[in-house]
Amino acid sequence: MKRTLAILLAMLMLLSSFGTLSVFAEDKVCTCEHMPLIYVFGKQIIYDDPHAENRVQLDGLDTAWVKGMVKEGVKLFAKGVATRNYDAFCDYIANNFAEKYKDFVCQDNGDLPENTTGPDYSWSPETMIDDHVWDNVYSYVYVYDARQDPLEIADDLHEYIESVRRVTGHRRVAVLSRCMGTEMCMAYFEKYGWKDIDTFFSYSSAAMGTTIFSEIFAGKLELDLDSISEYYSEKYAYDTSESKQLIMTLLEIITQLRAFGLTEKALNRLFARLKVDLVPRILKSSFATSPGYWSMVGPDDYEDAKAFLFKNDADQYKDLIKRIDEYDRVVRQPMKETLKKMNNDVKICILAKYGFQMIPATASQHEQSDDKITMKDQSFGATGAKFGKTLSDAYIKKAIAQGHGRYISPDRIIDASTALLPDQTWFVKNIRHNDFPGHFYDLVIRMTRSDRQLTVYDDPAYPQFTTFYWEDGHDYWVPMVEENMHTEYQHPSFFQALKVFFQSLFAIIKTKINEKLGK
Repeated sequence: MKRTLAILLAMLMLLSSFGTLSVFAEDKVCTCEHMPLIYVFGKQIIYDDPHAENRVQLDGLDTAWVKGMVKEGVKLFAKGVATRNYDAFCDYIANNFAEKYKDFVCQDNGDLPENTTGPDYSWSPETMIDDHVWDNVYSYVYVYDARQDPLEIADDLHEYIESVRRVTGHRRVAVLSRCMGTEMCMAYFEKYGWKDIDTFFSYSSAAMGTTIFSEIFAGKLELDLDSISEYYSEKYAYDTSESKQLIMTLLEIITQLRAFGLTEKALNRLFARLKVDLVPRILKSSFATSPGYWSMVGPDDYEDAKAFLFKNDADQYKDLIKRIDEYDRVVRQPMKETLKKMNNDVKICILAKYGFQMIPATASQHEQSDDKITMKDQSFGATGAKFGKTLSDAYIKKAIAQGHGRYISPDRIIDASTALLPDQTWFVKNIRHNDFPGHFYDLVIRMTRSDRQLTVYDDPAYPQFTTFYWEDGHDYWVPMVEENMHTEYQHPSFFQALKVFFQSLFAIIKTKINEKLGK
């Protein structure tokens, strides 16, 4: 009897092990130190036909299209100012956007358009190969159609992760998410859990919202001459081309003259009249029917965005609203709690960038950011001073009294103590959203190879606050100290700006004349 029971127990144990290792039944089991790393990209370019030799990009605003629209749009706008009726102007702009994005826009229910459009990417389990031994961040890159429902993308990402596990023989993998890729990962975690994930690295996350979509979807647009001038002056500070110098100095002149008496208040009143009609029409003919782009609307703006865009046609978009509400309920609302739960089982590293002003057109334009996403949202809650400012002496004194002094950045701009996972959140200054220098890969590899959760205190080379800068043709990512803190862009005086403006203007005119003369 005892022998029979022993045999039965052994069989049960064997069968249960088959269930655990079923994904590896056809392939090897690898125990090397090179953890497979899956890079979940941010949004990719959408083409009319990704596989065509003469393919055309559908998203983005090309220069020729903008120039053509502006030329006629200015006339209609001037007519609107004179008559106080902007219907013709709004119709012209909205119709131009609708025509340009006609093949890009999703259906009213949020489904992808029924055409050949998409990113230049495809994968299949049959073509997956084992290429993890060199810790190459580009060995396993997962790309998706950013227009698609994240909860549907999660299913495909699950298959991709399973295929990587199967072909490499590793039970668990590391995941590096960038920008919009974080939303896709969070949707995956909510649907499939994280038992197969060893390390999760979030880089410039858009999961808590990105201003360019979040606040524009909610209609929270504002104009500020100082912000516009500051943004473009800093962005093109080292661009000496005549065209950029002309724009920068013109902004400086307009800002200092306050548009000859036309104040921001007056501009915003005029803008408010236009945005109520024009902005929703533009968005619904381009991005606002995409569940994927709705995932970049932050929790504070979500309900306002639905009201702003669908207040008059909620029935037409009822199926889309149902889908984006599902993402809000399943992924967006519990996101921070999900990350806290994951932190018990998964090594988590969050990297946020700052040192730049937000795009100068929305309510958050004065927030610290990487020029696309606020530092607060990237870090899941860290506190930051407004752009160009520092935390007050009183704030810092209180933080020190509460034992949070170590979380104050050396430049007195960031308080990391309010971040979701303050000891696992790194901040780097002076690098823009779209940049991913090779230096950052070092931190990723250290995290994935560690047998425990690393914190901002573990490696002197990668403390909580770092600075990125260029010098003598080389880029450096180093601990932040007094000597390498960024100094804000210094604006020229009115007369300096005026001088450079006319120099740039005459240089452009001279070039045009020479081109016509064939010189």
